[in-house]
Amino acid sequence: MVVEIEALKTAVIEADARARVWLSQGRLDAVEGGYETLLTTLNALLGLDEERLRGWQRTALVLTDLRRRLKIDALASGRGPELQMRAAALLDLPDLVAVGGMGDIHEALGAAITVGAPRYNAADVRGCCRLYWSTIHAVISAPATRGFTGHARALGLLRPVVEGDPPALPLDAAGMDEFAWVMRRAMDATLTITS
Repeated sequence: MVVEIEALKTAVIEADARARVWLSQGRLDAVEGGYETLLTTLNALLGLDEERLRGWQRTALVLTDLRRRLKIDALASGRGPELQMRAAALLDLPDLVAVGGMGDIHEALGAAITVGAPRYNAADVRGCCRLYWSTIHAVISAPATRGFTGHARALGLLRPVVEGDPPALPLDAAGMDEFAWVMRRAMDATLTITS
């Protein structure tokens, strides 16, 4: 049973709405528990078909694995905000399962920049980072339907900016800004690959 992206995003929206009510009531434990339950449940569902997951599905599995620290975890300053940020990252996932050529990669990255740049310019650097990370991870997790020139080069530019160990401490404003620009430069460089 493969989870559809619309169902996943609907579940996240519902859980987020409940969390906002609990937050308005000062029930921080319920907020954290709600996000943890959502992510754990989604991870169990996605894990049923782990071998068949590709693109956004594989990224969703990674985002919902609470046993693993990710680079984007450094965008949050505590467990509750980290869980909420991971849930929000699920909403930023592009509907990308496989890539057939550089055009597919360019389309996904271009769409992320179209949304991410205004977030950044509106001082939502965290949201920009989250979107860029989710998109880049989905691109590197999407297998090529056939070999094409530029694919390996694109992955070589994108993979290092989203994979690897996260910083030990949460990023400050300057660190978030740098993270956003590291990802943006990798996307811009990838957009220059034509074949």
